[in-house]
Amino acid sequence: MSDFVETSCACGAVRVKISGEPRTTMLCACKDCQKASGTGHSALALFSDDTTQISGETKSYCVTADSGATVERNFCPTCGTPIFGTTSRVPAHKLLPVSMLGEVASAYRPRSLIFARSHLVWDHIDPDLPQFEKYKES
Repeated sequence: MSDFVETSCACGAVRVKISGEPRTTMLCACKDCQKASGTGHSALALFSDDTTQISGETKSYCVTADSGATVERNFCPTCGTPIFGTTSRVPAHKLLPVSMLGEVASAYRPRSLIFARSHLVWDHIDPDLPQFEKYKES
C-alpha cells in the first residue's frame, strides 16, 4: 500500500487525503448505519485526525446512538457521498467509509462486525469474522 491515499466524493467537490494505517476496520450493522448506507451494514476504517485531511465543504447531521454516544455523519452537500463520521466514543478520530478509498479499498479488510444484534439475515457476513452484539470493548 502507498504512503497515502487521495480520493474524492462522486462530484469531486470534497477531497480526502489519508496518510498512515487505520486504527481498526469494521463492519457496523447498527440500525443507523443501515439507514445511512442503504444496505445491511457500513464498512468503516477508523483513522486518527492527524492522518486525515478533508478539503471542501461538507454538511453534517448528528444522532444519538443506542449507547448514548453522539455520532456525526458528514457528506458532500452536492452529490450526497458519505465522507466521514465521528463518534464521541473515540475522540480525535474519523470513521471513513471504506468505499471512499477507491482502488485500495480491498486492502482494508474488516476486523470485526459490531452491532451484530441488528444484523439482517440476508446480509451475508463471513462467519469467521469476530462479531460483537454492541460496540467492541477495547
